[in-house]
Amino acid sequence: MGTVKIGLTQFFSITLLFELGTALVVNLGMGAGRDAWISILVGAVAGLVMFAGYTYLYWKYPDEPFTSYARKLLGRPLGAAVAVLYIILFMNLAGRDLRDGSTMLAMATMHNTPLFILSTLMIMSGAYVLHKGLEVLTRTSLVFSAIVLLIGVFSIILLTLSGSINLNYLLPMLENGIKPVLVSVIHQNYMFPFGEMICFTMLMPHLSNVKKGPWAIAAAMLFAALLLSLTMAMNISVLGADIVKRSPLPLMPAISKISISDFIQRVDIFVVMVLIIGVFFKMAVFFAAALIGISELFKIPYRRMLYPCALIILFTSMLDARSFIEHLDEGGRLLYVVYPFFMVGIPVILILIAAVKSYFSAPRSG
Repeated sequence: MGTVKIGLTQFFSITLLFELGTALVVNLGMGAGRDAWISILVGAVAGLVMFAGYTYLYWKYPDEPFTSYARKLLGRPLGAAVAVLYIILFMNLAGRDLRDGSTMLAMATMHNTPLFILSTLMIMSGAYVLHKGLEVLTRTSLVFSAIVLLIGVFSIILLTLSGSINLNYLLPMLENGIKPVLVSVIHQNYMFPFGEMICFTMLMPHLSNVKKGPWAIAAAMLFAALLLSLTMAMNISVLGADIVKRSPLPLMPAISKISISDFIQRVDIFVVMVLIIGVFFKMAVFFAAALIGISELFKIPYRRMLYPCALIILFTSMLDARSFIEHLDEGGRLLYVVYPFFMVGIPVILILIAAVKSYFSAPRSG
């Protein structure tokens, strides 16, 4: 996507929206019950450790995306095969997020609108922004991250004023020990959404500051983790752990509890706004990562592949599963079985190879 360089504030905002994505509205970490908010924070720590590994590779090859230095470290034939697998992974993740967003939107408000129409509108809007350039996407994220934060602050204030929050629902903490929290982290929380930061290895060569850039991204990850943990604690304190666990979109019924003097009601439209914003930016980042990989690997201008890739993502999202339940079950298996190979396994191998090469190529004194 050219040699454009993007500022730290823009990378902070795009990272924040990417991490919040669909995670803000779903029942994240509820395998740990009322301790879900703790499992999110533990998952964030694991995610930051993984991102430290991605940063190491970035600092070794600051001007190259993941698909480029994978070929240097693994050799051209094997590295090219790995690069193709990551391009497929990014397109698959974009398609899954597109399916998440369109289905949740249909469940929340647009009950009679076909999923295909919702998905087409989302992917085409993402393709249009990316056609304008990656810098346009990141600049746009500044505006929408401010909107999401304002909606969050406004919602918490209204929930507090309406008397809907009962902190006793969060007690007792760690009633069944730390094991349920760790199981939730291993099965979900360190991969979703934090492990998905692997796609930023494709965007980081566009950072305007090589040294400070990864710190800005890590700060956004930590801030997003705090927001997700706070949101889940709020959901549980409003609805109770049992209802949150059974609800696919717990933020919606939690926000719908807002009622102040029969004057301020039905503010769940805010959740729909947050959902649309989060899905759009998360899908767009995966889409951009796939385009950068295709452009770098096959030496094709990314705009030439923009709309063909958009159609592939659209149809894979529609053919992903026959129902939303099947889609979620498949996602759970991918998070636990497949994605760790791409987000932990291969990066660890690359880090080890890069460290060995660096050690033997370092000048020796004496």
